[in-house]
Amino acid sequence: MTRQTGVAARILQKTLLPVLLMSAGISAFFPMANAASTAAANPADSGIAGKKNNVSEFRRYLDEQVPLLQKKYGVPGISIGVLEHGKIGYVVQYGYADKKAGHKLDAASRFQAGSISKSVTAWGILRLAEEGKLSLDDPVGKHLGNRSIPGVETISEEVTIRRLLSHTAGLAPHPGYLGVEPGRELPTPEQSLAGAGMLNEPVKFAFTPGTEAAYSGAGYTILQMVIEEVSGQPFEDYMEKQVLLPLGMNSSSFGLSKEDRVSLTKAYGYFGQELPDYRFTERAAAGLITTAGDLIKLMQASLDTSKTGGSPLGRGVLAPDLVGEMQTPVLGENGLGIFSRSLPDGTTLLYHPGDNRGWHAFYGFIPESQNGLVILTNSENGIDLRQDVYHAWIRFETGALPEGAAALAQSRTLHQWVAYGLAAGLGIYLLLAALRIRSGRRVFLLNHPKPPCVRLLIRLIVLIVPGILLYLGAYRWSLIGLQSGLKNIALAVFAWLASLLVFGLFPKLPAKMQKKADAASLR
Repeated sequence: MTRQTGVAARILQKTLLPVLLMSAGISAFFPMANAASTAAANPADSGIAGKKNNVSEFRRYLDEQVPLLQKKYGVPGISIGVLEHGKIGYVVQYGYADKKAGHKLDAASRFQAGSISKSVTAWGILRLAEEGKLSLDDPVGKHLGNRSIPGVETISEEVTIRRLLSHTAGLAPHPGYLGVEPGRELPTPEQSLAGAGMLNEPVKFAFTPGTEAAYSGAGYTILQMVIEEVSGQPFEDYMEKQVLLPLGMNSSSFGLSKEDRVSLTKAYGYFGQELPDYRFTERAAAGLITTAGDLIKLMQASLDTSKTGGSPLGRGVLAPDLVGEMQTPVLGENGLGIFSRSLPDGTTLLYHPGDNRGWHAFYGFIPESQNGLVILTNSENGIDLRQDVYHAWIRFETGALPEGAAALAQSRTLHQWVAYGLAAGLGIYLLLAALRIRSGRRVFLLNHPKPPCVRLLIRLIVLIVPGILLYLGAYRWSLIGLQSGLKNIALAVFAWLASLLVFGLFPKLPAKMQKKADAASLR
């Protein structure tokens, strides 16, 4: 053994091992402390069970609990808007638009709204129907001009605009759009429908139109082409002139220019890393940039608030009967660009969530009470915060948690205990490995009489490949959903991979050499 080799082994034993042990302890403690420190932030523990509450009490709940939930989940910024009896109750912001620069959110801060874009696009299609330029029951092929759907030679007459709007046109479920980093060329809508783009899939028809509901952003990319062909304008220009500005949504845009992105907050991944401002060819499905205040205006236009000093249904952009068609389910919960579900008190919620990489949003309103809620977050972790705020609001509105709340709580608990188990197992493994190295049963690779290079190489490959894939999917590209406690499981898996990789450099001694070492230690 050379002097340099011995020094290296001692450095690893005296410095790296304690660091690994300490890291394991932190990883084991972190999910426990993180989950326990804000138990009161759970809507179920907020002291509102069994009664309805007014909007001012909900505001107090937000002020008390949202900062705790932000810390718990790691969400830099959230904007919340509340509609009360058809009027703006309040719009509040918590946290940062830009963590690094220390810029806090304000009323002008804009967020990507994800699939809420589909609700606004539905207004654009219905506006063309209002003008008599198309009918909702027209076959979509009638309004595509010279454009076509790649891979589809003949579009069935049963594929109507109404069915595309309601996800009942027979399209196969679509995985969703991931967007393109700034500076990279965007595909055309036709290329997108052909499958261009990261993890995108070619559009295909899998069901008889009108028989099943299958959520498909691709259907809205087709509708984007319809709007451009029928209006003769770029999609974003038409939507701005005919929908956004007439509804007073002056801070909203479907555009891609730098001017369109002014006041857009930064977006963050599950681990707090800043994400790019992903752009979308498929703007009708996922490209809306907006504020909580503007989405409140969209909700107001979806309600008849004239009796309380507001505006009539449709705000003059759409006739009331068309808004009624939009809100009427075609199949199941699927309306036209919006979903409908029954709440615990028998009232109806009309809503749409939105999810882009780095952004999670929601808007929904109850026609009977004319109350509504908007949630915009600038973090992947915002999906958990969004759910907690939504559940609390439903409980304030109805006196009970909505369907699915109990299942979510059970899922979070399960993931929490899985993370505990992985962290505890890692701690035991690290302790045993350290003891074996200390006793000489395992030695540094270069100290080994016959270094097991082949086995080490296999071990490296087996550990490094999944580690890289997990890093890229969870951190670099933010492709893996890590909500509801799955992030802590991912952290534990990362720690396991790193530990196994390091301790692979300390292979076991052969049995004969181990006996000699043990005999020597007894002398």
